Amino acid sequence: MKKAFILIFSILFLILIFGYAILFEGKFGVLASKWSNWTRNSEGLPFSPYKIRREDSAFLHLEEANRVVFQDNHLFWKGTGAKALAELTVSGKLVNLIVNEGGEGYSNQVMAYVVGANNHEFKLGEVKVSEGRVIDVAVLKASIWSHTPIAYFGNEREPFSGTIEHKFPSGQIIEETPFLSGKIHGNILRYEERGIPIFSKEYDHGKKEGTHIYWFPNPIDPTDYVPKVMQDGDLIPTLWLKIQNDAKEKFGKKFGNHESNKWAVDKYKLSGGSFQVKLLEHWLENRKHGLFEGFDEFGNKTFKDDYDKGLRIKHKIFDKTK
Repeated sequence: MKKAFILIFSILFLILIFGYAILFEGKFGVLASKWSNWTRNSEGLPFSPYKIRREDSAFLHLEEANRVVFQDNHLFWKGTGAKALAELTVSGKLVNLIVNEGGEGYSNQVMAYVVGANNHEFKLGEVKVSEGRVIDVAVLKASIWSHTPIAYFGNEREPFSGTIEHKFPSGQIIEETPFLSGKIHGNILRYEERGIPIFSKEYDHGKKEGTHIYWFPNPIDPTDYVPKVMQDGDLIPTLWLKIQNDAKEKFGKKFGNHESNKWAVDKYKLSGGSFQVKLLEHWLENRKHGLFEGFDEFGNKTFKDDYDKGLRIKHKIFDKTK
């Protein structure tokens, strides 16, 4: 039985090796490129662009939401005011355009085209005009229609998936923003120059969702911290300064970059240090939903609100002087 299992496993392994050699010419780079394309819009598959790709914010740009533009090519007069609504499938693909405003003064020389994100994937046909008003426009080629701006990287024609980084000159990340299929998806994290977190905001396919937290950038030492005396006799009065000193020794010339600062902040928290929350928010599909609380630098609550799908249903202000 054991020999049979080994034989079957060996055959399957050889099939995979030959399959790899035939499909990808034995080149790992070809396989990696194809896998990146296959998993471009996936947030769950391993080694997908969403999980591993990180790029500089300088090369990211946004394309506007899709809309239809009507262009009257008549030499002497041109119509204005026509508008069309997109009729979509459940998956968001354009199937038809409904002219909801025909405008006025149009000739029979009107063309229509789609502008905005991924516009090269759309092709519109004949525009019908009656008594100076646009009444219909044909859809010849269609794709996913976007109601919001979409992010692209460099000259790429596919929406960006991955994480965008904006950095200080030291190498410390100012802000990291995850995108999936061109929309913010996941946690936006912002830091100050020492790597201390400023805020964390959850997004779901471009919409504010879940918990948003803002912090004061001042380290709060644990109450039981005992100042340390260095070998040269200098006193380190706070845990934060103690860990900063440890980071300098550990990272040397790389002290102050993102890796060094993350190590210091994580170690500070594990050693009992903390950062005071300034504001706590909860969101549901881009609307305030749930508890909103504010705090001062000493942890005193300044206000408390409750929201139900964007509507504030409770409000309380706290007087910290009492």
